[in-house]
Amino acid sequence: MSSNGLSRRGALAAVSAAAANAACASDVATPPYEGEVAFRHGIASGDPGGDRVIIWTRVSPVNEGEVPVRWIVARDRALSDVVKTGVVVANSARDYTVKVDVTRLRAGAPYFYGFRAGAAESPVGKTRTLPRGRTDQVTFAVASCASFPHGFFNAYDALAKRDDIDLVIHLGDYIYEYGRSGYGGEVAAQLGRIPAPDVELKRLADYRQRHAQYKSEAPLQAAHALCPWIVVWDDHEVANDSWSGGAQNHQSDEGEWAQRKQAALQAYYEWMPIRDPEPGRPFEAINRSFQFGDLASLIMLETRLLARSQQLDYSKDLPILMQRWDFSQGAPVALREGEPDRAGQRLLPAIYEDVNGEARPVLDWRRAQGLVGRARDLPSGFYLAPDVASLRAALNAPERVLLGEAQEQWLANELRASKEGGAAWQIIGNQVMMAPVDAPDLSRTPPQLAAALERLQPGVGQLLKLSRFAFPLNTDAWDGYPAGRERVLQAIRAAGGNAIVLTGDTHIAWANELNDAQGRVAVELGATSITSPSESSYFTQAGVDFAGGVRARNPHVKWLDGEHHGFIVLTLTRVAANAEFVAVSTILSATYKAERAAAFTIAAGEGGGQITPTDA
Repeated sequence: MSSNGLSRRGALAAVSAAAANAACASDVATPPYEGEVAFRHGIASGDPGGDRVIIWTRVSPVNEGEVPVRWIVARDRALSDVVKTGVVVANSARDYTVKVDVTRLRAGAPYFYGFRAGAAESPVGKTRTLPRGRTDQVTFAVASCASFPHGFFNAYDALAKRDDIDLVIHLGDYIYEYGRSGYGGEVAAQLGRIPAPDVELKRLADYRQRHAQYKSEAPLQAAHALCPWIVVWDDHEVANDSWSGGAQNHQSDEGEWAQRKQAALQAYYEWMPIRDPEPGRPFEAINRSFQFGDLASLIMLETRLLARSQQLDYSKDLPILMQRWDFSQGAPVALREGEPDRAGQRLLPAIYEDVNGEARPVLDWRRAQGLVGRARDLPSGFYLAPDVASLRAALNAPERVLLGEAQEQWLANELRASKEGGAAWQIIGNQVMMAPVDAPDLSRTPPQLAAALERLQPGVGQLLKLSRFAFPLNTDAWDGYPAGRERVLQAIRAAGGNAIVLTGDTHIAWANELNDAQGRVAVELGATSITSPSESSYFTQAGVDFAGGVRARNPHVKWLDGEHHGFIVLTLTRVAANAEFVAVSTILSATYKAERAAAFTIAAGEGGGQITPTDA
């Protein structure tokens, strides 16, 4: 139960009403309230268990003060066959949100729920508890990354219209923190989707207002009303590229990081259908697990705020390969690989040139000296090279962590317990890309296309040159913490089950194999975004095949699509997992079509099932 609390009169009313389970909805009196009130933000449910579920709403009173709100859980949509009911008091301390942990329900049962305050009635939502014992099938929808300014929430609308979804798994970036002049600002002006408030979120009131704007959207309200949700945050619920001690989008003049994080998480717990942290547990500890009978365990990770080390930033930290030059003998001489160091040597940036498509180092000082001084502005055909060996060594440093030791051990225990308990599948809800993905080789992009890309994304021109050499595409993902990834893969292999990792964050749909030194360990399915644009889409606008380049350099990536927005529908049975990638035709208009972009089957089998495309 949230800290809204119960008045003595409300508690007595709740007890007496709950005892009259057979009463009609009209017999369940709404507590008196003087003043106008409305339900403008829909209803939601989440964090189901075998005998319980969270139900949520928000009331909007005209006048400040306490508002008694009756909640009703029933067997029918009319809310006449009442199972449970009670009263909570909404107030400004929780931004007039109402969250109830309804307990002592039947396992695997559907329920309907709604709220009343004064003369107002909320919409009615449908929820269900988790099954126990023998379970033959469950169907999830998997979603992430909804930037309000970038377009209409058509994917949520398409999800809400389905009749086969048991539960929604949302992997983060439910809201974005940017203001009108930030990410998506130009599109927002064109579509009339200006974020509220129109400034970057920093204070509790800011985060609350942004959550309210999102939940004012009819498609999102409908998706929440469809079924229960299980959610985690990613970075934008607080600030871009967050880690335990800060964020890329948090500057020293924006106040204390701890205060901003606290404000963001308070608003998140107020506005989302999720249980508040247990007493004594860190506010950031959103990792938790759910059991779907003997069919599947769902293990939700926290990869942002609990323990994550700061990301390596390529713009500042990418090591450049250096060339040793011996200056002791008059004219400088380049030292070859394997030659011993010399007393008179100097390290200078290594310059490569393109010779018939092959990268060759420039080792003639007469040519090299003029290029070294232009390392940041090399002429066409010449390149710097990243020091990939040093980069990978830095990323593998033992002090670099993503989950932290405690959460890693918790995950290993959950995986083992799931397998020993007889669950057919272990589903890991994870915010960021787990598969290693090296940047595609885009170094041969024609100059006119490179110039177009530079206009779209300043700084990308240098990346194009460096991409001739294979290095991790995104150090904000598990690629930035490879030692931690290896420990997680070891835990998955040791448990010996059927693991599927669900991933958000990238705005790209993925079907990946996860491998260790012994072979395939698990499968990763990445959800594209609801509206947020992908890196792939920037390249496509300039006529560059980003997706093809990724597949060419990363054979474990079986499929990716960065051009569409939508969600995954994942159906689990005892013998296979079927993943359908659903895409909407546009997010720039509220008129759209939904269609299948791809589908895959993953057969159950220890050691990670194989991804097989499914015929349409």
